[in-house]
Amino acid sequence: MKTPSQLKTSKQIKRFAKSLGIDLVGVTPAASSKSAENFFKNFIDENRHGNMSYLAEYKKRLQPSNLLSTAKSIIVIGINYYRSQENIPRDHGIIARYAHGRDYHKVLRSALKKLATALDGQSRICVDSAPLLEKFYAMQAGLGFIGKNTTLITKEFGSFVLLGEILTDLELDYDKPAKGTCGTCTRCLDSCPTKALIGPGQMDARRCISYLTIEHKGEIPSEFHAPMGRRIFGCDICQEVCPYNLAYAKNVTFPGLKNSKIAGSSVPLSDIESMSTDEQFLARFAGSPLMRAKLSGLKRNAKIARGNIS
Repeated sequence: MKTPSQLKTSKQIKRFAKSLGIDLVGVTPAASSKSAENFFKNFIDENRHGNMSYLAEYKKRLQPSNLLSTAKSIIVIGINYYRSQENIPRDHGIIARYAHGRDYHKVLRSALKKLATALDGQSRICVDSAPLLEKFYAMQAGLGFIGKNTTLITKEFGSFVLLGEILTDLELDYDKPAKGTCGTCTRCLDSCPTKALIGPGQMDARRCISYLTIEHKGEIPSEFHAPMGRRIFGCDICQEVCPYNLAYAKNVTFPGLKNSKIAGSSVPLSDIESMSTDEQFLARFAGSPLMRAKLSGLKRNAKIARGNIS
């Protein structure tokens, strides 16, 4: 579809977003929230962010105006990324679904740029690397509710959804906040092998396999080795057991993700074990989210996975 010019209404914005293949889109005021602020502040004060020191500057995340001084509205998009993941060979390390293909930051940024370019006003693009409480704004924009496993759960796709935002100085029509509940279900809390979910909606990143395999620097505490199994980059366990995903997860259709497979669902452990230089690592995983862990982190994770199958 030809890029329109000067989109001014929520209806126009949503129509164009859908034409780009974006699965979900909603709009909410660019307003701060005391409850979201307190929730995030407690997470930091209890040191549950581990060594992700960039999160400690949490005050930057509390006001959208810190990113765009004239912001009045936030356009939130969601793109389904689910892929089936079956019959992984025993000597392979498992990769979280979001990391099978190209770095999603680049994919979402490209889509958001097309949308932002068409707006009649100032704008600022955000993916999850920007200091914005995106799950809160996604909920306010009607995309879904935040489940007990701390992910955003949508009625259309479950929780396998990537989020991106555009802050704009346009005053738009706003969607109603999403409603939803996990009810009495505790499958995610019961299934987390490292007990990173310390309560409904409460995550201790220092115990999370995703954090340990990607963000954690240095050796991983031995108590987490066996629970990690063969997961060498990220973890989907709390999503895999979720009834919403069992009912609503659908294979990815967004072009930038659907046709892109760099790492795939798994990688032979021997491929990683044989790497000795950053050049080899780059040649294999350039453009993939796996670059985040660096060669040293991936080799550390592969060593643990090997120990769990020997």
